[in-house]
Amino acid sequence: MADQGSLSARDVHIQWSFALPGLQVCQFEGGQEASWFSESLLSPCAFLFCQTGGMQFYLDHGQVIDLNPHDILLLSAGACIQRIQSAAPCSCGIRMTLDGEEALCALTKFWPVPGTRLQAEQVDVCLQAHGGWLLFPSGLWNSAFFSQLTDLPTDKRGEYCVLKGVELLYLLCGKGLSPMGHRGRRYWDRDQIEAIRQAHDYMLANLGQPLTIEGLARRFHISGTFLKEGFRQMYGQSTRKFLQMRRMDKASELLRTTNQTVLQIAVAVGYESASQFSQIFKRHYQLPPAQYRRQIIKRNV
Repeated sequence: MADQGSLSARDVHIQWSFALPGLQVCQFEGGQEASWFSESLLSPCAFLFCQTGGMQFYLDHGQVIDLNPHDILLLSAGACIQRIQSAAPCSCGIRMTLDGEEALCALTKFWPVPGTRLQAEQVDVCLQAHGGWLLFPSGLWNSAFFSQLTDLPTDKRGEYCVLKGVELLYLLCGKGLSPMGHRGRRYWDRDQIEAIRQAHDYMLANLGQPLTIEGLARRFHISGTFLKEGFRQMYGQSTRKFLQMRRMDKASELLRTTNQTVLQIAVAVGYESASQFSQIFKRHYQLPPAQYRRQIIKRNV
């Protein structure tokens, strides 16, 4: 691995690089004009790990891929990229290009799992089925990757990127990743799925606490956007709707089984005022809380 210095003619700095047969990895930093990048993506397969800034990839049929910080993009020649543009004054990331079976053989040495071997055809078929590209959005796997990368000494970063690239390919080809959302281009891994499940369970156990998307995202180390999209995909409703329904269920139970005041119940299910709680409760049950309780008592008598 060696420091390549500055490619000033195109306003790009290659901060370090690493190579294996059929494979090249480098950390780049470039300005607003990113046309220099196109030629390096003509290989059969390329990874882009976005650290800061962002990039936009314009495809030949008018589609645009937005690569944001901590996103990972896997590309093949089948993506038919027409133009690449930086989405920020300065963008920094990792580029890894693979050229055929020779590169996959080299990659497999970093992942010596008995009975497994990456096949170029397998990777190509998977990519072509998705239009030649796949986007892995910011999430737990990505955050762990970038955090560990930063902690490593420079001379170890290339090997680490190769190792994680192999892991992504095995997850992809082994069906370890599942489609996310209706766009058909976003993928999540098992850790991300588990984070959403934990957020779901945490909300159920803390209905009386002030819960926000931002707070939950910080607690479970995922982005707010990912939490909202993933939660809707897994549970069929938004986090807001889910939380409101569970709070109303709990409030109904407390009205039926306790003598707590409406204000006490409102606070117990996460509302700061009785009026706000009563308004939402009435919308849900077609009756104000006090009248709902009277009807329950009358029915029981």
